[in-house]
Amino acid sequence: MAKERTRGLDLENIESQWGFKGKNYLYTIGIDKYKHWPPLQTAVKDVEDFINVVTERYQFEQDDVIKLKDQEATVKNIMSGFRQLVSKITEDDNLVIYFSGHGHYDEVTDTGYWIPVDAQIGEEYEHEFINTAVVVDRLKRINSLHTFLIIDSCFSGTLITQIRATPRSERYKSRRVFTSGGNEVVSDGNEGGNSPFSRGILYHLNNNSNKYIRASKLILDVTEYLEKEAQQTPKDARLINADDQGGDFVFYLKMSEAEIWAGVRQDHTMEAYKNFMGQFPESEHLQEAKEEYAWLEAEEEESIAGYSEYLNKYRPDGKYIQQAIKKIKSIEEEEFWEKARRLDKLSAYHEYLAYYPDGKYAKKAEKIIKERSGKEARPKQRQRGNDVDSTKQEFDEKEKELWNEAKEKDRYVDYLKFIEAFPESRFVEQARQEMKRLDHIALNQIRLAEFNKNLTLQQKIQQCLDYFNAFPGAENNTKVKQIKDRLQIQKYSQGHGS
Repeated sequence: MAKERTRGLDLENIESQWGFKGKNYLYTIGIDKYKHWPPLQTAVKDVEDFINVVTERYQFEQDDVIKLKDQEATVKNIMSGFRQLVSKITEDDNLVIYFSGHGHYDEVTDTGYWIPVDAQIGEEYEHEFINTAVVVDRLKRINSLHTFLIIDSCFSGTLITQIRATPRSERYKSRRVFTSGGNEVVSDGNEGGNSPFSRGILYHLNNNSNKYIRASKLILDVTEYLEKEAQQTPKDARLINADDQGGDFVFYLKMSEAEIWAGVRQDHTMEAYKNFMGQFPESEHLQEAKEEYAWLEAEEEESIAGYSEYLNKYRPDGKYIQQAIKKIKSIEEEEFWEKARRLDKLSAYHEYLAYYPDGKYAKKAEKIIKERSGKEARPKQRQRGNDVDSTKQEFDEKEKELWNEAKEKDRYVDYLKFIEAFPESRFVEQARQEMKRLDHIALNQIRLAEFNKNLTLQQKIQQCLDYFNAFPGAENNTKVKQIKDRLQIQKYSQGHGS
């Protein structure tokens, strides 16, 4: 078995030893056949195997791969590759960079380098190396959603700062670096095979059976593999001052649109539909995805405005039309009940029952009305001597005062208030006749308003709502509700051009 080489060179002892809705771009650099540095055995194979697995199994396309190997990997070509990526990549795209080759660390200047294929050996030739600070500068200029840098070389840890944090969702930007080691020599591997670092990455990408694998999960798995199999500790960190928001790049398996759509329908989340629409803007499922997204958005908002917006977009054939109407009715009823509870008046509870006779809180409203009517009907009479006569006199005076007040105001709610307070009064029948008169007058006014061309639909609807406030429990409530429902249907129709 051939002896494993290392991916770096100690210059002091040269004679004695030796990285969704957009696109996924891949930039690989693999160098075995150096002009001046000792050759490596697996670097080119490592990057080629990585290209194969991500383009065959995951959502990477060959057209979006920039590949430099051996004699192509000069300083000029490597920097030109970065320049191409700066101009190509948008904020919706992702970038994975894989460098496999020699690295060098200058202890005096505390500087790390990538070694291009044509660099000479010696500190006096460091100007021919690629300073990792320059690499970081180029990465900062690439406006990607995610940049994931994989480095398999000696002293690769000089590129990063050890900042660790729990990864957030993939929708947040990330600038992540995964290296085969820190400021140390790392193993190359045997000829015809892969380096230990590469073996770990390829093994987990090839054997992943889930629909995706997060970069954070891949890093943990590879780290565990290397510490066990090669006594080598890789490093994971994020670039500083590089617009990293703690996000997490995700390798998604390559699936057909139908398979992806099936997964989206199963997940049934706003984020899943949004990602699908971005990835497949010409899909036959696009309109369905838009409607599902709109419905979930309305459910999340849980408001009349939210459900009305859904109705405005998808009426009359939308999948959730009836559910949206029921939701609006339910919210309206809750608002009616909350208003009744807030006012805590008999008229408010009567109003609720007039509009929702079989409503969710009908029994509660009826119970409250019954309890209040009984308690407020008559003040308690004392049981001794002249106190009884005195109380009766006070009761008669209160009855007369309230009746005169009702006649003076001549309003439905005041007559109702009188009947509730004095249900056995000699004026009750007269009060009921006055209530009926006022109710019929109001109904006729609403009927005339319904066909008044000088009033808007909203003004007509508001007149109906005002009626319910003024005539709680009146016999014409149902008729006015029917008029209001007709007006609301007309309003919806006008809003949709139907």
